[in-house]
Amino acid sequence: MKKLSILLILLLITGCSVQKVDKVEDEDKFAIEYSLKTSHHFNYSKIHDIFDILDGETGIVYFANSDEEKSIIYTQVINDIFNDLKVDKINYYNPSNIKNNNTKYYRELLNFLGDKVEKDDNENPSLDVPSLYFVKKGSIIGYMSSNKYSVDSLIKNKTKKKLKKEINKYLKEYKSA
Repeated sequence: MKKLSILLILLLITGCSVQKVDKVEDEDKFAIEYSLKTSHHFNYSKIHDIFDILDGETGIVYFANSDEEKSIIYTQVINDIFNDLKVDKINYYNPSNIKNNNTKYYRELLNFLGDKVEKDDNENPSLDVPSLYFVKKGSIIGYMSSNKYSVDSLIKNKTKKKLKKEINKYLKEYKSA
């Protein structure tokens, strides 16, 4: 009986630590993907989690692709802003696979986003990456596309201040009422 008790205690301790390590790995993975040197509040989300937010829930949704330089730099800039403004959670999703293959999930995502997307060269709706959405009870109250910024301009203090001002404006609306 004594051996069984010791074995159970060891299993419980081991099981708890594995769960904690998994969480740290996700946080580290994102930080490594986007070369972040500071803490962050980005949480990996599945496409259905994003659909839930856009279909009546509340949340901040961020679309980016760590294989693109602009996404990496934009993520670093807005991460600093979110840390300064003490934002708790940003729902992150990399849409590159569903976008490149024009899947039903991508078309459904475009339907949810409505006119809050860019147009491609053929004037068809296209999700700009990176982009940021502030959603309250399923309504998009703020949308920020990186298309108006070059990679070089994103590292300038003037652009960072402008982005911070815009994010702060949407956060006030997001947190109110």
